[in-house]
Amino acid sequence: MALQSSGAISFSDLQTEFGGVNPISLSEYYRTNGLAGGGAPLVPETGAISLNDFYGAQAAIVVNITGNASNVNLLTLAQAEGYSTSDTTPVIVNINSGVTISGSGTRAITTGGFNANSDLTINISGTINGYTGSNGGTAQNGSAGGDALYVNTSTGGSGAITVNVLSGGKLRGGGGGGGGRGNRGQVRAYDGKYGTCYGGWYYGSFGSTGSAGSYGNNGSNGSSGTWSPSLGNRHPSCIASYPSGGGSGGAAGFAIRKNGRTVTLNNSGTVNGSAS
Repeated sequence: MALQSSGAISFSDLQTEFGGVNPISLSEYYRTNGLAGGGAPLVPETGAISLNDFYGAQAAIVVNITGNASNVNLLTLAQAEGYSTSDTTPVIVNINSGVTISGSGTRAITTGGFNANSDLTINISGTINGYTGSNGGTAQNGSAGGDALYVNTSTGGSGAITVNVLSGGKLRGGGGGGGGRGNRGQVRAYDGKYGTCYGGWYYGSFGSTGSAGSYGNNGSNGSSGTWSPSLGNRHPSCIASYPSGGGSGGAAGFAIRKNGRTVTLNNSGTVNGSAS
């Protein structure tokens, strides 16, 4: 739990939060070089240090994502910073401004199975984009868009999950793919006297493929195919294919797919898509 943001902080408070042994010295608690880590951004690494530097500080693993990436697993990144699923250390993930994280055939970001009692805070100043679904083939449905953030932390604990979309930050589920075009009709003429089909094929028109949805939106449906207007009498024995309706547009990906977890979303930027 973070230290208070005002009032008196004691040496005992530091020891409870960050550990250490008696006799206590402030020099034990330098950031990075001492017991305090990335969860104490106001604490200096060297030089003058005071108890007031520890306002709001906490013992936490901090992951800073500073470059573009795709298909990111937050647990993997936290473990590289020293996190272990056997303890309850809070984890803070910062996605910097100017950074884009995208999905390529899967979710842009997956949390991974953090300890159920670890707090997880995700601060988004950059952009997280789910992938756009594929358009359907002839008479087929478009595929669903990809999720921006997929939450699959362990369940049953007291850990809080908080997502802060900060000013300028974007969290966007992928648009669904467009529905496929409707099939066209294909038929030959029929000779009623002899009961046979003859001549060349009369082709109708394919429908139009639907458009993929923008971030957080379903794809549009494809339109229906038609018969050729040049042949009005279409005997069933002479039909090679019937016109069909277009496929349905694919569903949009989620901004946050919570999978039953409790997630607090604070949005001062842009969120496109469901967060449920």
